[in-house]
Order: sequence, then C-alpha cells, then structure tokens
Amino acid sequence: MATLNTLRTKGGVFLIVVIAVALVAFLLGDLSSLGGGYNSKKMRVGTINGKNVNYIEFLTETENTTNVLQTLYGQAALPADQMEQVRQSVWESMIIKNAYMPGFAKLGISVGDSEMLDMSNGEYISPIVQNVFSNPQTGAFEPAILQNFVASLEYNAAYQPVWSYLTDQMASERAMSKYVSLVRAGVYVNALEVAADMKLNGANYNATYASKSYGAIADSLVSVSKSEIKKYYDEHKDNYKQVAARDIEFVVFNLMPSQEDYAEAEERVNEIAAEFAAAEDAMQYASLNSQSQTDTRYYSEEDIPANFATLAFGKDAQPMYGPVLNGDVYTIARVAEYKMLPEKLGAKHILMAPGQTATVDSIVKALKGGASFEALAKTYSLDQAVDLGQFAPEQMVAEFSDACIAAKVGDIFTVDSQFGTHIVNLTYKDKLVRKAQIATVVYNVEPSATTQQAVYSEARTFLEKAGKNYDSFTAAVAETGAARRVATINSNDRGVNGLDEASAVTRWAFNGKKGEVSAILDVDGGDYLVGVIKDVREEGIAPLEKVAERITSVLRNQKKGEMIAAEFEGKQTIESLKAIDGVKDGSVEDVDFASFYIPSLGMEPKFVGAMCVSAPGIMSKPVVGGTAVYMFNVSEKNGKTLSEADEKVRLESMATSYISERLSQALDDETEVVDNRIKFF
Repeated sequence: MATLNTLRTKGGVFLIVVIAVALVAFLLGDLSSLGGGYNSKKMRVGTINGKNVNYIEFLTETENTTNVLQTLYGQAALPADQMEQVRQSVWESMIIKNAYMPGFAKLGISVGDSEMLDMSNGEYISPIVQNVFSNPQTGAFEPAILQNFVASLEYNAAYQPVWSYLTDQMASERAMSKYVSLVRAGVYVNALEVAADMKLNGANYNATYASKSYGAIADSLVSVSKSEIKKYYDEHKDNYKQVAARDIEFVVFNLMPSQEDYAEAEERVNEIAAEFAAAEDAMQYASLNSQSQTDTRYYSEEDIPANFATLAFGKDAQPMYGPVLNGDVYTIARVAEYKMLPEKLGAKHILMAPGQTATVDSIVKALKGGASFEALAKTYSLDQAVDLGQFAPEQMVAEFSDACIAAKVGDIFTVDSQFGTHIVNLTYKDKLVRKAQIATVVYNVEPSATTQQAVYSEARTFLEKAGKNYDSFTAAVAETGAARRVATINSNDRGVNGLDEASAVTRWAFNGKKGEVSAILDVDGGDYLVGVIKDVREEGIAPLEKVAERITSVLRNQKKGEMIAAEFEGKQTIESLKAIDGVKDGSVEDVDFASFYIPSLGMEPKFVGAMCVSAPGIMSKPVVGGTAVYMFNVSEKNGKTLSEADEKVRLESMATSYISERLSQALDDETEVVDNRIKFF
C-alpha cells in the first residue's frame, strides 16, 4: 500500500540506494583558489587505473546523485553526514565504472536489455529494486510501488534521472554478482586436500608443557645491529604497508549556554507557557512554536508517555505540564483533544490508479453483489498485498485511517490518498477507547551570540599563544591548562576522537605539513578547535626509521628464542625443564588443528601445529612461539569420527564463505587508486 511518496518516510535509510547496497551481492576549498585549467593537477580529485578524475567531473556526479536522492526521498537538502556518504558512493561508483567494469567486459560479463527488464519486472528482481520499492512498515518489496513509479516516468521528468541512476546501480550489482558467481563456481576441494584436513583435524590433544617467556631475558642482554634491522626491513617490506594518516594534537573550546543564556531562556519559556495556556488551538500553537516536530498521534491511557500520564488521565490532572527543564531542553505540554478511537483496525483493499472512476464504481458494485474480493484484487489492484491485517490507525495515512474509523465492519467503501484510490473492505474494528492528543512545545536553551563570541575569543587567545609550530602549541597548552587531546586520523575520517562532525579537521590535517598549527576550526556544529600536526604518514611502505623499533623487537625476540631453545635442548622431561630459571609449566586440553586461541597461552599457532603432528608420550623439540619457547609432551590423543564427504562439504563451504571478502581485497589490490578527495571535501 504505497507509492514513491511512501518511500519519503524512509529518509533515514536513503543510503540503501548508494553503492554499498548496490553491491549487495558482493558485500562490498574554493574552486577559484585551485587555479589552473580543467585538467590541472590542482583540480585532480584522484586517479583510477590511470584515468584522472577532476574536480568538476566529481562535483557534477555528486550533484546528480544528490538530486536523485532528494527526489527519491522528498528531501529539500541532505544533511552533512549523508552528503559525505553520497560522495563516498560516487567515488566507489567511479572505481567500478573505470576499473571493474572494463575487466568484466574482457571476461565476457555483460548485462543485456532483457536481463535489465527481468530485474525490474521478472522472476529475479534486483536487490536494488527490492530495497528501494519496499513497504516502509513491513520492509517487503511491493511491485505496486515500482509499477506506479515506472508508469509516472512518461509524465514526470523529475523521476527519469532517478530511474537512470537505479538502472546503473542494478547493472553494476548484476555484473558484480556474475563475477562472484563465476569465481565461486571454480571453488573445488580435491581428495588430497580432504585427506590432509582429516589427518590434521581427525583428533584433539591433551598435553603438558614447559615454557619460558621472552620477557624472562632482559633486553639489555640481546643486541640487534643496524645492519640486521636494515636486512630484515628489506626482506619484509610488505609487512610495513601503511595507509595515509596524520597524528594530531588539539584543544576543543566547547560552546555551551552560559548562566545568562539559561536565565534568558527561562524568561522566554515562561512567556511561551502563558501564551500556550491561553491558546484556543493548542496543537496549532505547538506546531508553530515548538523547536521539534509536533507529535499528532492519539494515545490511550496504557500507551501514553509516562511524563504525560497524569496530565491526560490522572485523577488530579493539571491543565498543563511544565515548563520542565531536562538538560538543555524545556518541555511544555497540553491536552489538545480527546477522541474515542479503536486500538486496532483491519482491512482489505484494492489499489487503483487515480482517475479510474468508472472501473472503481464497477468493482464496488460487483463486491457489494458478492464478487470475490481476492479475485478482483488479483486482476485490478496495483498492490498485491490485499489483506492489510490488523494495524493501528496511525500506521496508515490519515485519509485511509479516518475512513476506516468512520465505517462499520463489513462495509465496502472508497477513499482517495496520495497512493491512488482504495476500494476498502473493513474486516476488523477494535472497541473504542478514550485517547488523548498531546500538544507539546519544545524549547532548546542555546548559547547566545555573546556567549559564542566569548568562547571564540578564548580560542583566539589560545591560538595567539600556540603560534605556528608544535613547540609553541605545547607551551600554550601548559600555560593555559587546556585539555590536550590526541588522535590518529585517516583521510576518510569525519569523526575525530569524540567529535562527530570534524571533517574540517581531517581536511586541514591532510592539506597541512608536519608541525603546522591550524586556524580556529568549527567542529560539532558550534565548538571550536585549534590543533597541530605532530606527524605525517603517506600511503605506501613505512620508512625504516618509523618501524625500526618494531623490527628491533621482532629480531630481539628471535634471538631470545634461540637462546631459550639452546637452554631447552636435550631436556627429556617437564621436571628437568622446570629446573631452568624462569620456566613455567602447565597443561592444555582438547586442542585440535583448528584451535585459534588457547586460554592459558593465547595465540600460539606454532605450538598448536607442532602438537597436532606429535605422537603421545614423546617429548617434543623446542618450539619457538610468538611470546615464549615451549616443549611439550602429548599425554592423550583422542580420535574424532570424520566423514570424507562431510569434510569436503565443510572445506568448500569455508572457501566459498570468504570469496566475497577475498575478491574485494584482490580487486582493491589490482586497482591503482589515488584518492585526493580530502583536499576538496
């Protein structure tokens, strides 16, 4: 029971349409200051597989997508957080268009016209269509919404870009789905793999062990040379890949209402309360004066919000609730109206397009003559959800609910709504109960311009002391006693260490240099921030000096492992090992080859692997693990009953479950992307 207008109740979930869900099968400054021409490097938002994406091109695509979403969900403008997600979806769409789709074409993967038609009006409906054209109450796909939308394309030009956008997303999703299916179909586990898996997983083990932690040897006793560090770095560079990031320190100056602001708000709220109490139409007054959307629903005594229960149904009911201050929000409320209304209604309907008066009259006449409602609905209704079941009046549009409330069970009648003309058969009507409509005025206590200027002045004074480098910033923090925060941010971060709206901080950090102090930045819709860039890390392999300490720790532990293994060598019992200084003993139970974490030891895959290929009763050789060196004795090996067929299914299931994730990583690795969006947005 819906059309495109129903979708507009779902503005909060509009991102169903963007590329994150479009790939559901894959689980996947001022322009004038930029200078140069259309293809200038300064105008370049990024590069995808050698194709330059310039600012104008990206901005145009973003504006087109924004217009589509505004049309689709009836929004005049998108909030900042949604705009950020739109830009991300546009960027991912460009990667798919310029990197993935050409590769798919070379593989012979395409989406034809008949397939596109089937995705919107056939057996295999696209998940894009299913998500967009769904009933907001049930979440189920409703063909009537789609049919009405497509029918309107001929006379509503605003819907045509929306459909073009959706079909592009449908084609991308289907191509990606085909690619994933192609790879998944190639997954095969052979007999040798099954046999090896059964050998390793065909038993679990109990063992006693002795271990000596690397921490038992002082670091000062192990030397690691610069040449060893350099050699290890050269051989393991792939271990030190890093994304672009910035380490920053900052101070936040919070914009909060002052005592004077609270006093002024109290005076104004008392004036509003007096006007509200005298208003003839309480709901109209609330709608015009409340700073939040007015709730027009009717509540029974059982369902009314607790703070309004006495107001509406209490024995000693007061004429008005409040003003009550909770945090920075004042609330005032009055009962606007009482009505006798049913808790639940039930109905069946046939939805007709507007203007089909003659057909509607004929259907109504036939129904009143005893014709089958379901049979006529199957033939004529745009909405195949004929039986709407039971629903609260507020679940449906007002025109529909009001008509149902006015009717008697068994009545057949018509009602017009924004969806079309409904032919309705009322099937259920609860007993009438007294319900109250509460008119509520909300007033927010907000910082005044004077308070805002005072906080800004505080930030400006700090900035004057902070100067232009890290040392002066640190000195200013010490002198003023300001609370310094630290954060490591990536180029896609829009929230920074407790700040939800801090895109300006990320943009500054990625456009600045190490040691640079920011100007006063607006964050979180009113607060001010001054920060300094402590360190800069660019995408690629981390420089040796940045990872030398980590490498030193690895090499030091390797040498400690060799030293401890030499101490353990030749020992034949756990008792003899316990005589070595720093050795601890213990036991493990029910360990198999798939064990990821051992409660007493943590993550020690080498220990697990060695144990699973050891015979019971034989002392192992030293095992150099992640945090310690181990020797163990398997005390018991318990066999498990495994079926070759079951193991084959399990292994193939494991392999296919990771396909989407691995393909995503593989495609990402094979796609050469330079992302400079943070310099612009």
